[in-house]
Amino acid sequence: MLELKDDGTRTERTLHLPSREKEMKLKMKKESKKKHKYFNQLFFTYSAAFLLFLTLVFGIALGFIYREQYSRNVEIRGQLVSQIQSQLDSSLEGMDRIINGLLFSRSFMEIMADSGNTSSSPLYYNEVLNYFLTLDAPDLSTYRIIAFNDDTYYTLTKSDENPSFIENAVASYPWKEEILAAHGEKIILPVHADSFSSQGAFVYSVTRAITDGRKNYGIIEVQNEYGNIEQICSLENISGEVLLFSPDGGLIYPAEKSGEYEIYQTVSEKGSSEGSFIQNGTQISYATSDYSGWTVVLSCPVLSLVPFGVEAILLTIFVFFVLIVIVLILFRVLTRRLVAPLGDLNSALSEVSLDNLSLELPHRYNIEEIESINQSFQNMFRHLKNAINVSIQSRANEERASYLALQSQMNPHTIYNTISMIECVAYMNGDLEASELCIRFSRMLRYISDFTKDIYTVEDEVAHLNNYAFLIQKRYDGTMDIHVTADECLLGETLPKFTLQPLVENCVKHGFRSSVSHFVVRVTIQGTPEDWTIRITDNGSGFTEESLERIRKQLEKCEEDLANQNDIVNRKIGSLAISNIYIRCRILYRSGFRFSFGNNTDGPGAFVEIGIRRKEKDAK
Repeated sequence: MLELKDDGTRTERTLHLPSREKEMKLKMKKESKKKHKYFNQLFFTYSAAFLLFLTLVFGIALGFIYREQYSRNVEIRGQLVSQIQSQLDSSLEGMDRIINGLLFSRSFMEIMADSGNTSSSPLYYNEVLNYFLTLDAPDLSTYRIIAFNDDTYYTLTKSDENPSFIENAVASYPWKEEILAAHGEKIILPVHADSFSSQGAFVYSVTRAITDGRKNYGIIEVQNEYGNIEQICSLENISGEVLLFSPDGGLIYPAEKSGEYEIYQTVSEKGSSEGSFIQNGTQISYATSDYSGWTVVLSCPVLSLVPFGVEAILLTIFVFFVLIVIVLILFRVLTRRLVAPLGDLNSALSEVSLDNLSLELPHRYNIEEIESINQSFQNMFRHLKNAINVSIQSRANEERASYLALQSQMNPHTIYNTISMIECVAYMNGDLEASELCIRFSRMLRYISDFTKDIYTVEDEVAHLNNYAFLIQKRYDGTMDIHVTADECLLGETLPKFTLQPLVENCVKHGFRSSVSHFVVRVTIQGTPEDWTIRITDNGSGFTEESLERIRKQLEKCEEDLANQNDIVNRKIGSLAISNIYIRCRILYRSGFRFSFGNNTDGPGAFVEIGIRRKEKDAK
């Protein structure tokens, strides 16, 4: 590149531009980055969405499993509570069964009735002991069986006996009045220390009064060790705590615990013999015995009701992460497969240019959508080619029209001056007719070469036609008449330049024959509120069939060129002024224009008629 220095000398400077190869590499690098960016965005979006979905499903599944396991554990605990209650009732019923066995023994009742006879007591002792052993057989599960009154006692026990201690205990028995007042009804005593033994072992017992309905003969008490309750209420491999309440809310088990009356009160308010509920974050299952009135409660913190364990949690986490890895790999492969056609499309589009308006995508994917995209791009490029061609042709037409317009403005000046000189000479010589001919011809030339207006009217066309009619009538003096009539209200309507005169000239050129003595051309311009028409008729020879067919084909070709946006400026339309006028009217009036031609039906000659709708013109 040349550069001008301050001293006026010139020097050459080299302008370094990146090579074509380097530009292509940079372009491909940018496209690759865009491709990878879209790939990563698609991959991360789908992965995040699916991981969220997987986490949600996993959470719902765990929640469902937890709920099912929770319900199952609650059900199992309810069954366990019922089982504990059943074992306690079975123990109490077994103890009461021994008492009933003695009460229904006539011999035992007679012995207790004769207990005041001290001399016979040693004889009765072995017999009563046999009754005790028989009823407690075969496992001898009771801790103590004792029948006593104020005079004597009979006992079978697993502890050491101290007769004097037992006698004192009988004399001071604390539940005597309550038991005797029950008249033989079963009474379950609360857990207490064995009052008949100095060892004071904790026991629970069932008692009844020995009575025949009229007289009380003493009391029977069957005891079991408190350890039996502990064994029944103990839990193995099950979390939680068992509580055992007496009918008055006293805590029977565990003996060393207190302050659980609130739980018993809540259970009592439920009004049902068994059930479960949650209180203060604790799951409580309970069952109340109809036999003893005792209430068994199994309590456990809700959070520990379904203990998954460390191993289960670790296994769950491991499985979840394995699923995540598998899903990410699958999505990576799937995303790459989804993005591959877009990459090929991007590469194919990078090759598109004004010189290469085509797109070919590989068909190895067999994807209908890709084929549809390919076809859509092909259609788009085809329309784009047509649009570019039309644009180029329009530009060329504009330049050519400008050139011709400028050129045409240069030619008429000499002609105007020459005609003006001829007109002056004719006028000076007294030849007024020649002078008028020159004036008319000059007006025609000025109208033909006038490019100062874009829109011409009916009035302009009628004036130009009158000048032509004056000249042609002088040419055929006495044998030709041209009559022009136009509604005054239509003189301001828009009309393409050179519409009337070429059509009348066609009538003169093709319709006038020597056989016609007087040739007449009529131009009528009239209108209605909806439209207006131009009708040109003559009395000449008319159209031949060949001429009519040729004109129809010419007009059909005009319609085709207009529809396909073909070049209508440079097309050859022959010598037919009709085709030229038809095209210009169709462009100006579009669908609001009609054109008809043919031979007259009421006489010799031909006609041409142009109809124009007012609303189309007004809309423009």
